[in-house]
Amino acid sequence: MSKKCSKCKKNKSVTEFHKNKARKDGLEGYCIVCACERKKKRRENGGDFTLKQKEAAFKRFGHFCQICGNYDRNKLQVDHLMPQIICNPNTASVEANAWVLCVSCNRIKDKRIILELIAKVPRNTLRGMLVQEYADAIVKGLFEKVPVTINGAQFTEVKVKIN
Repeated sequence: MSKKCSKCKKNKSVTEFHKNKARKDGLEGYCIVCACERKKKRRENGGDFTLKQKEAAFKRFGHFCQICGNYDRNKLQVDHLMPQIICNPNTASVEANAWVLCVSCNRIKDKRIILELIAKVPRNTLRGMLVQEYADAIVKGLFEKVPVTINGAQFTEVKVKIN
């Protein structure tokens, strides 16, 4: 049997995917190679939030999802407002870039750049956080606005046009 990796878009043997009981097919969406690359990129970009940063995010936002309102504490996570993939190394996992989402909303938001969330990150933090080509494109308006729905809430995704 084979499965298509959601990252590299290649059909691969199911043995090339980690198991995940929470998913319908019992397998992760990314192949093992792409998952390792993703983890490496996350480590380079500061990794995950510390316990102290997570506690501060829950104190700031409360114990409910900022998108759908889910308050099941077992399904809440601290997520990055600005995705790590567009941030300079060691700048994404800072308290000012944290907010609370449920697992479902976090998966749907994924690595999208959401226009409404850009304003939530303080300018002094955002300035040094974004990879220069993304920052320049956003400042110059070199992006397409695409409506996106995340668990019933409407947002505007920013599709940056980088040469």
